[in-house]
Amino acid sequence: MTFSPQTYARIAATGLVAAMLVSGMSAAADEFARPSGGRAVVHQDGKVVRAAKPAVAKTSSIGHTSLEPTIAIDSGGEIFMTAGSWTETPGVRSGGATEIVRSSDGAKTWSFVTPRLLGQNHQRVSLDPYVYVDDLDGDNSRVFSIDLTAACSYMSFSDDDGETWLTNPLACGRPVNDHQTLFSGPPVSSPTVQYPNVLYYCWNDVASSACSKSLDGGLTFHPTGAPAFVGYDTADDGGFCGGLHGHGVVAHDGTIYIPREYCGRPFVSVSKDEGVTWTNYRVSKKAANGGSDTSVAVDKKGNVYYLWLGEDRLPYIATSSNEGKKWSKPIAVAPPGLKEANLPSIDARGVGKIALVYYGSENSPYEPCEEDCPQLDYIKTTWNGYLTISANALDKSPLLYTGLVNKRSEPLVRQRCGPGRCYNVMDFIDVRIGPDGIAYGAFVDTCMPKPEPGCTAKNPTNAGAFSGGFEGLVTRIAGGPSLN
Repeated sequence: MTFSPQTYARIAATGLVAAMLVSGMSAAADEFARPSGGRAVVHQDGKVVRAAKPAVAKTSSIGHTSLEPTIAIDSGGEIFMTAGSWTETPGVRSGGATEIVRSSDGAKTWSFVTPRLLGQNHQRVSLDPYVYVDDLDGDNSRVFSIDLTAACSYMSFSDDDGETWLTNPLACGRPVNDHQTLFSGPPVSSPTVQYPNVLYYCWNDVASSACSKSLDGGLTFHPTGAPAFVGYDTADDGGFCGGLHGHGVVAHDGTIYIPREYCGRPFVSVSKDEGVTWTNYRVSKKAANGGSDTSVAVDKKGNVYYLWLGEDRLPYIATSSNEGKKWSKPIAVAPPGLKEANLPSIDARGVGKIALVYYGSENSPYEPCEEDCPQLDYIKTTWNGYLTISANALDKSPLLYTGLVNKRSEPLVRQRCGPGRCYNVMDFIDVRIGPDGIAYGAFVDTCMPKPEPGCTAKNPTNAGAFSGGFEGLVTRIAGGPSLN
C-alpha cells in the first residue's frame, strides 16, 4: 500500500514520525522448540472419542518474555506477537517497553521487528501491550502495535510486515483509559479516508466501556457515541460492574461485538452503526464466574461464538446466528479431567470453525470449596495451557480437538491462577486462525527458564506478578481438521 503526498502531509500535521526497525535475529528452529503435551485429545460431550484425523500440539518459544500476549496473523501467513519486558518497582509496573516479534515459518523461528527510532524503542512505555493485523484486499495487511500509557497510547503501524513503521503518540480518542482492545471492519455509514476499514479502539475507564474510531487507518481517532457498557448496571440488581471488557470483533457487514462478564453474567454489546448506539444481550442464564474477560468471535458468514467460564469455572461456548439476539444452549468444551480454567479466548474463521485457548488445572481444589479455597489449598496446584479446535462448532455436539501446550511434568503456572489475573500471565492470552486454517495460541510460561520465587511448589504465598520468568510461547495444532 502506498501513501499520497496529501497523506504524508497529514501525517506530519498530526505529529507522526517514521520509525525503522532493528535488524532481525536468525536462529535454527530447534533453538525455539519447546516440549508440548503431544497428541491432542479428541472429545465430544465430555467423553474421549476416536477421530479419523489425528492431531498433535507443537510449541515454540518466541525467544523473549511476554505478558498479556496478543497474537496476529496477516494474509500472507506472517505471525506477530507482543513480547513484554516489564519490570516492577514496589507498587508500580514500569521498565522496558514492548517488543514485537515476527515468524515467517509457522512459529518455528522468530525475529524482532519492533518499531525503533535512532536505535531506541519508539514506544517507550507500556502498561498494556497489544498487536493487531488488519487484513485488507488481496495481499495487503496493516500491522498495528499499540501500547497503553497512563494518559493515552502510543500506536505504530506497518504496511510491510514490520520492516518500517509510522508512530502515532496520541492514539486513544480520549485520555485516561485502560485494558484496551483494537480491531477493525468495513464501514457502515462513514466515509473512510485513503484506508478501506474503520479502526476501533475500545477501553475501560471504570465508569464505562467506551470506544473511539479512526477513519484514516490510525492517524486520528474520534469518540464513537454511547459506551458499549455503563459501569453501573441497574438491571437485575447488577450494581457496580466497572468498565472491563474483552477484545472486540467486527462482522463482514460492519456489526461490532464487545464481550464482557457483566456483574457475574455473560453479556455481549452489539452495534450496527459504528458504535453510535449499542444493544446489550445476555448470552446465557448460566452465570459467568471467573473474573476474567469473556471472549467473542464471528465467522465469515456472520455466526457469532461466545466463550466464558461458568459457575463451575470451566469453559463454555454458545452460538448465535442472528447477531446476538438469541443464543444456543451452552456447551461445555473442556476435555475430561479438567477441574478449573482461566483466561479463555476464542477465534473463528470458516463457518462453524473455531479455536480457543485457556489455562486449566487437573488438580485444582476448586471443588468443593469454590471461592472459599484458601491460598494454601493451592500450594500443589499446577496449570497447563490448552488449545482446542473444532470444525463443527455450530452442531449441538461438536467434535473438539484439545492439545496440551506443555508437558504435564512442566506446568506453565503453579499454585493459584485467578480468578481473573493470573500472576505473570496477567489479564489474558490470545488465539488466532491463520489463512491456512491453522490455529495459533499465545501463552506465557511463568516457570521458565527454571522455577523461581512465585513458581516453585514450596512457596505457599506465590510472590505475584513479575516474580520468576515469563517466557512467551506459541502453540499450534498440527493435523486435525482445517479451520478455513
